[in-house]
Amino acid sequence: MLFINITLTYLQLKMHHMSKLDRITSFIAVVEENGFAAAARKHGISTAAISKQMTRLEADLNAELLIRTPRRIALTELGAQYYQRCKKAIQELSEAETSIISSQREAIGTLSVMSSRYFAIQCLIPHLSEFMTRNPKLQIKIELAERFPNLAQENIDLIFGVSMNGSEELVRKRISMTRYVLCAAPDYLKKYGIPQSPRDLCQHRYITHSMRTPENVITFKDNKEIYVEPVLALNDSRAMRECAILGIGIVKLHECIVTDALQAGTLVEILQEFQEAEMPVYLYYQQSKYLQPKIRRFIDFYASNIS
Repeated sequence: MLFINITLTYLQLKMHHMSKLDRITSFIAVVEENGFAAAARKHGISTAAISKQMTRLEADLNAELLIRTPRRIALTELGAQYYQRCKKAIQELSEAETSIISSQREAIGTLSVMSSRYFAIQCLIPHLSEFMTRNPKLQIKIELAERFPNLAQENIDLIFGVSMNGSEELVRKRISMTRYVLCAAPDYLKKYGIPQSPRDLCQHRYITHSMRTPENVITFKDNKEIYVEPVLALNDSRAMRECAILGIGIVKLHECIVTDALQAGTLVEILQEFQEAEMPVYLYYQQSKYLQPKIRRFIDFYASNIS
């Protein structure tokens, strides 16, 4: 008897907490199965339970949806309109679920990536064709910028090729290594002299990146720091490089940005023996329990092709 009472209580609570969506799907079943009994069999519940759901639904809407007779069930005019709209909504919901399930199996939609210009040219773009061939249903949107975006607010899936630390809620994955190079134009060094130690930089003209925090500190090996007063701050590494080539001052830039200028002799590396060790280059993305295939495939592909 106790077991029966507990079972009845459970069923009563279940019926009480039956969602509006449950009642709507039951209503559609009653219409399409042409009766309470057939709808009940379809849903695996009792005819009385289906009847209660319909009564509750009509009470919620304050409208009569069904005309009940001993032999048949008929729709009222409002019931017919409600059925058509509910049927369409359920179909759209089903299509949405199907789309999501499909998207978990293959990379579809638009993948939005932000990258600095040089990391994009050096690492991202050379492999892009192969990645796109492997994921033909994916559209790629790449924004070249030297800033750390708010991925959630700006609807950006990944930020590619960053050596700075991002916010703690983001996931980061190392994709490469790089080193900073301090360099200046031969004409500048001829005019102002070649620094022999990090401390000498205090007497030189320093060009900094406005995103660096702080922008007036130069770090060397063993975490030694020198404070300088920049004469120029820019938010673009290419512009910094060109200013250095023109002899405006000394810059500290990633090696890939200045390699060709060093090889051509338009820039000269200085204080190499004091430079800090190589540092990792990261790929950042938002943490998610269910990482979308488009993001997972990008991460896996570039992690295996850039190292």
